[in-house]
Amino acid sequence: RVQTTKTKNLKTHQVSTTATATAMTISTMPILRQTLISATVVALALLSSSTNAFISPLTSAKASKSTSLPAFPEFLDGILSSDETLSPVVEAARQKFWFYFFAGSGAGGIGIAQLPNMFREAAISRAAAGTGSTRGGAALNAGPLVGLYYDSEISEDDVADAIQKAPTAEFISSRSESLNYMASKGYIELRDFIKEMEAKKCNPLASYVVYDAISSGKGNVVSPVVYEEKLSAYREGASAGDLASSFAGDLNGFLAVKVGAFFGMIFCLLVDVGFIANAGIAGFLS
Repeated sequence: RVQTTKTKNLKTHQVSTTATATAMTISTMPILRQTLISATVVALALLSSSTNAFISPLTSAKASKSTSLPAFPEFLDGILSSDETLSPVVEAARQKFWFYFFAGSGAGGIGIAQLPNMFREAAISRAAAGTGSTRGGAALNAGPLVGLYYDSEISEDDVADAIQKAPTAEFISSRSESLNYMASKGYIELRDFIKEMEAKKCNPLASYVVYDAISSGKGNVVSPVVYEEKLSAYREGASAGDLASSFAGDLNGFLAVKVGAFFGMIFCLLVDVGFIANAGIAGFLS
């Protein structure tokens, strides 16, 4: 029994010693792992520095030079950078050329985009000539711009009839079918006016002419106050037998705005092209 007890105590001591050793090993594993990682990093750093020592400075410079990217694309570099071999006059001319080219292209594009709208408005009025009923009689004597813009003579009796039959601004606004915001606020739009004039069997061209005179070339919407004031003035002139003098002034004002805008746009485009061509010749062809 004594021997069995000693044997048990010895086994217990061995188990406790093994557990202690295992615990010490586990506790020292993180320290060993950190040490190994640090040693590996140092070795790699030394290996990298020793490898770079075998590369010649010329090869390194070539490599860095070949991998560098240009600051601008080639075509922009030729435009934005200055050439030391050019004279100051030529270089200044080239800079003006690029400035006029880009600035003029934007402004000219906006201007050219407006030309179709001008022709479209005139074409709509011209298409009304020769359609609908007419009273005939003498042509309206309102100056040469009338025939230039409308490309047709306008009967004075047709104009007088349209002025007398034109409905009030309130009536047109109440029956408006337009989605225009200004029309919803009581302004008179061209399409609403023409629709009501067609319902009253007025001459189509005379209806367009009357609206053009009222609008004075300020767009396809007219203030109801201006509409009523001008219609009253036209009716007074027609009743006094002097329609041309009371009506022709506003109509010619409309035509002057339209024709002036067209020729003014053409003139500005030609000036723009002239600046670009002048700078281009001085900068690239001289």
